[in-house]
Amino acid sequence: MSPTTFRWILVASFVLALTGGSIDLVVTSLVPEALSSAQAASDTEIPLLGLVSIVIVGLAASIATLAAYYGLFVFKPWAPRLAIVGTVLSLPLWPMFGVSISSGWSLALTEASNLLWGAAIAAAHFSALKEKFSAPR
Repeated sequence: MSPTTFRWILVASFVLALTGGSIDLVVTSLVPEALSSAQAASDTEIPLLGLVSIVIVGLAASIATLAAYYGLFVFKPWAPRLAIVGTVLSLPLWPMFGVSISSGWSLALTEASNLLWGAAIAAAHFSALKEKFSAPR
């Protein structure tokens, strides 16, 4: 895999994640009103301390993810490890978010982003690109 292809995979993963995460907010008709109301009702049941915890942990995970995207894009030696550690450590956080209703489009775009993220992590560790991450910068 060429560095250019690798970077395109990273950019596509990032753009798909942003699009998948925001499409239901922009195109509200993708989620039926009854389900949107049920989600809103469920969200109001989250205790304030729980909400604050989710926001703090989510913000930290988001910062780590952005750092990993940047580091992978510019071939920093620490980036492949941060990408794996951040991804693995974020998995136990998902149950904290509780029930989540999203459209099929949102799910498809987010899953495509996740697949490309996994491909980028694999390429950084198991392809000839691995050498670019070990080179002194």
